[in-house]
Formats: sequence, structure tokens, C-alpha cells
Amino acid sequence: MGLYKTSGIVIKQVNYGEADKILTILTRKYGKIQAIAKGARKTKNRFLACTQLFCYSDFIYYQGRNMAHINQCELRESFFKLRMNLEKLTYSSYVIELINAATQENEKEEKLFLLLIHTLNYLANNSQIDADLIVLTFQIKLMALTGYAPHLTDCVSCGKELQGNFRMSNKLGGLICPNCMKMDPYAMTITKEGQEILFFGLHQPLSKLAQLQKSKNTIQQLQRIMNHYVSTYLEKTFNSLDFLNTINSREYIPKKGDDISG
Repeated sequence: MGLYKTSGIVIKQVNYGEADKILTILTRKYGKIQAIAKGARKTKNRFLACTQLFCYSDFIYYQGRNMAHINQCELRESFFKLRMNLEKLTYSSYVIELINAATQENEKEEKLFLLLIHTLNYLANNSQIDADLIVLTFQIKLMALTGYAPHLTDCVSCGKELQGNFRMSNKLGGLICPNCMKMDPYAMTITKEGQEILFFGLHQPLSKLAQLQKSKNTIQQLQRIMNHYVSTYLEKTFNSLDFLNTINSREYIPKKGDDISG
């Protein structure tokens, strides 16, 4: 029985039997794996601390007939602060939903792994950058890493310079000029400021997001655009995002630092 050792982040958990968990883990070395953690739901079990959603741990496992079996694990980072704020918790749940949809089992995805861990770290620990901007940047970087980066520099249809009013076309995969809008009547309006923010997010690291000057209206516009874009290319709707839209519409987002742990 060969043992595998890798770091990984829990992106999904399902209760199994009386006390076990089946985990979906995005690992650094081996990509996404399904693994069973025996007894992980028991309060004194050695797997309890490192098998929660978002937990970043070192895992040792062996490959069974149908799935991996966790042999040992050691917690590196729990990202506990994500669970203390409803907005951050919901955004983080959306992020791991996207990662799960964008990855295939047993295919090494180290760049996606690093993007995920940096995103969770900024959501949990950085108070200088708004969570919605972090997730917006995550979305566009994820699309780039999966081969679906939107074309942002000129008209994706005719190649002409973007001037005046232009739109984002999911159908064509990027920005289109006024002359090409007839090719996609469902293309969404985007401002010049919005184009610049998306371009910045695509090419700059998360650490530089604090430099951006942006309006709340523009970020909300870009959220609508990228939410549709991501759902189109990953061919999936996302439950956590629906929940976030619901609490946003009810103006229920808690302020930073609000304790929602109960």
C-alpha cells in the first residue's frame, strides 16, 4: 500500500455513515481528489480540525479501490475568520464552488491551488481590500487559468479599438464595439472604468488591488458581468451566489467584524 503526501484545501464535505466524512480536496501535487476521513465527525477524532471546509492541511493518504483514505493530516491554516462574517463566508463558499466546477479529479492544478489559497487568505485576513473586489479578481484569474479569459484590449469580433459605448459578450468571449453589438443582443454594458478594473485584475497580483480606484456602482456592474460570464463558461449556476444575491437584496450584509458565529 503506497502512501501519498501533499498539502491540500478542503473544498467540499459530505457526511457519510455515522461518523465519517467524504472530502473533496484540491491538493497541490495531485489535483482534486475524493477522500474518506474515518470518524472525522467525532469531537475527539484526530481528523476533526483539518477536515472542515476551507482548511489548508498536510495530508497523508493511500488510494483505495474507489477513493483515497486519509491516513494522517496536520492543519496548516483553518481560515477561521471566514466563518465569523456572513459576507466573507458566502463569498468563500462561492469561490470553492467555482474551483470544484473548474477542476477534474486527479489532474494537477498547482496554479489553481495557489490562486485558491491566496484568495482565501486575502478574504480572511486583509481588511484593506473589499471582499467583492477580491472575488471579482479571483473570477477573472480563474477564467484565464482555465482557458476562458475574456478578451479585453479591443473588439473581440472585428479587432477595432474600443471607443464610445462597448459591451461584454459572453457569446463571443470578450468586449465588442458598437458596430458589432448586433452579433450579441444579450451583451452587457460595461464602462471604461470597468474594462480597466478587469484588465488590472487579470494581470496584477491580489496584493496590488488596494491601489485600485473604483466606484461601488462599477464593482456591482462588474459582478453582474462576471457572474454571468463564469456561469456561461463553467456551464453551472452556483447556489452560494444565489444566497449572496438574496441577502444583498435584503440589505442584510453584516458590517466588517460582525460576529455571526452565534
